Amino acid sequence: MLQEISRCLEDIFTLAGEDARNEKAAGGTAGRPGSIMKLAEGALSLLRSLSCFRSAEGVPEKSPPFSICSVCLSAAGKASADRKTPPVTVEIDPSVPLLVEGDFSGLEHMLEETIKKTAGAGAEGEKISLYAVVRRNLPGGIEILFSAEAGKKVSSFAMTFSDASPGEDSGKEEVPFTVLLAEDNPLSARIIESNLEALGFTVMKASDGREVLALSEKHRFDLILMDIQMPVMDGLEATRALRRREKGTAGRIPVLAVSASREEEDRKRCIEAGMDGFLPKSSSPGEMAGILSPFLPHKEFNVPGDIAEENPLLAATGGNREAAAEAAGIFLQTAPPLMAEMKRAVAHGDRLLLASHAHRLKGNLVFFGAKKAAGLAQAMEEAAKGGSLEGLPSLLYALISEISLLMAELRKEWLPA
Repeated sequence: MLQEISRCLEDIFTLAGEDARNEKAAGGTAGRPGSIMKLAEGALSLLRSLSCFRSAEGVPEKSPPFSICSVCLSAAGKASADRKTPPVTVEIDPSVPLLVEGDFSGLEHMLEETIKKTAGAGAEGEKISLYAVVRRNLPGGIEILFSAEAGKKVSSFAMTFSDASPGEDSGKEEVPFTVLLAEDNPLSARIIESNLEALGFTVMKASDGREVLALSEKHRFDLILMDIQMPVMDGLEATRALRRREKGTAGRIPVLAVSASREEEDRKRCIEAGMDGFLPKSSSPGEMAGILSPFLPHKEFNVPGDIAEENPLLAATGGNREAAAEAAGIFLQTAPPLMAEMKRAVAHGDRLLLASHAHRLKGNLVFFGAKKAAGLAQAMEEAAKGGSLEGLPSLLYALISEISLLMAELRKEWLPA
């Protein structure tokens, strides 16, 4: 019955479109036929949002497996055949299964209509890009987001399909959950990435807020972990821009602030900017799973057992010695130039630069359990932010002494003989 309704609506849409074009050709306006077209299009959209139509017995009707890529290329080819429509390129994200089962004709129709809308709204001659990416894993299948872009104009819709790709282990999770990690500190990024991978996530990385916005336009992420302080565009500004872009759409990506700070004021600013939670940088894989699981109810977390490590760095990486060694190497490489920059900032009274460097150093020291050094870095950050330069030289040299001791320990333990 639903299929018959769909066919009738498609006929109404086509006939009303012909009437509208005839009226315009005669010098009039679309008028009543245009209104009928909009109503038919709205009703079609509601029907097409179903993953597949149901038979009289209430069982989803099976369609032969098909390729999302093939349908997108076909729709792009049909659109490009119209001389009034600019060229259409197709980009299929690796997260999309090779074969799916679902509403083939509905997808075909929606793709063609979405391309037409984008072509009509874009600048003349502007190329159209058609994207497909897995939006989320649902109990009943895989929701795929389709977007057509022409310049600043974006038109999109989502449909749900069943993965029909051939595979030996049908019980295995075919499409991994993907996290975008926005972190400009390479040491923190490496440790957090290691812990996310241990929890079964696929990780993409960005180093500033603008990269976050660019990547989230082309890919659908299940979660974004956002550092607060980043160059070019910080995490708060990027989150506000992301939330503005999501208005009027069906999706809202969970965004969690990643920070070494535990100040209540920082948490408040993050929530006001549109973030959904707070992830301390020093979180172990087990702690991370506990914080992230409420935002991903359909993900099964294979949480590693608690690592009872005397070494804080190994505890921070969940016992991953390779990641720990890489993190130690990053610190040994970046700490000396960072300390030199802090010396110059103190000498020239550059409070903003000093506060920024002290904040970054404090975040790094947390992973090594260097509480005294981290306390000195925090004291320098607070003094620089407060505008007081008194006592900074003595704090700096005490910090340098602690850092030198830490580096000697790291070389002894992690550098190859």
